[in-house]
Amino acid sequence: MIWKSIGLIFSKKNFQQWNKTHAWVPTPIIIKDDRVRVFFAGRDISNHSNVSYFDISLKKPTNILKIAKKPVLQKGLLGCFDDCAVIPSQIIKYKNKFYMYYIGWTGGVSVPYIASIGLAISSSLDDNFVRYSHAPIIGRSSSDPIFTASCFVTRKNKKFTMIYTSNKSWKKKSFFVPDYGLKYCHSADAIHWKPTSKTVLRKNSTKEIAITRPWLVQLDKKNFLFYSYKNYANKGRNYKIGFAEEKNNSFVRKDKHIKILNAKDSFDKNMQEYSSIVEYENHFYMFYNGNNYGEEGVGLAVISKDNFLKKE
Repeated sequence: MIWKSIGLIFSKKNFQQWNKTHAWVPTPIIIKDDRVRVFFAGRDISNHSNVSYFDISLKKPTNILKIAKKPVLQKGLLGCFDDCAVIPSQIIKYKNKFYMYYIGWTGGVSVPYIASIGLAISSSLDDNFVRYSHAPIIGRSSSDPIFTASCFVTRKNKKFTMIYTSNKSWKKKSFFVPDYGLKYCHSADAIHWKPTSKTVLRKNSTKEIAITRPWLVQLDKKNFLFYSYKNYANKGRNYKIGFAEEKNNSFVRKDKHIKILNAKDSFDKNMQEYSSIVEYENHFYMFYNGNNYGEEGVGLAVISKDNFLKKE
């Protein structure tokens, strides 16, 4: 599976005044036809993240059509689970409203940070998002005692399923080492969730430390799960993008069979992560980040459906 990158499409020159650094975890939703709104987390002067967006046309993706001047969701109240960062994960439309599932961060004392999953709702993509609650919808619990993070929600037969990130432990070595992977939980209303003990993906080796940012794609009635992973073997512990194919109700990892080739620029030379994908006119379009967790902005890669399952 070889994706062709067209390089950086949203860069530092597009950042608004409040957005001092980064445009990370791009989260697209198709507005109409070829027009896509891409939500992202930008960092302010305090290095705290707020959610904003930009629009593009998939016909001419290097042209930015609109950029929000201010965040549509700002970091939470002091002491809340999201008082240091709000980071978009996915947006779905349900009952004529838009549900933004996001990651909230707060600082830790013995560990670098604590993450949880929050929900913000808007009646229109042109309005600000309002928190469902100042508390997370999925936080620390007996099922997830350390933290929860990025997620992807699907709906089938009036029931919702979420694949989400769960950290099982921290280890303190020369740097803090998390141990997180992907799990399932379920809901009847897209708000109240019941975690399960079922693991979606397991680590490939003891050297792997992270699997996060799930995103599901369906082709020919088959499910494919994209995610970001990193391990000690990666230079600088940088993220890579992997994918898995669903077989017999479980996912089989095929990380070696995916490449994102960029001949346009070097924004992703050392790191590729946080992929999210939309479909348009027999192609899939992948928004993703590059070096240093999206410090330079958002890139875009493309693949035709005909080439989707071809090996390199």
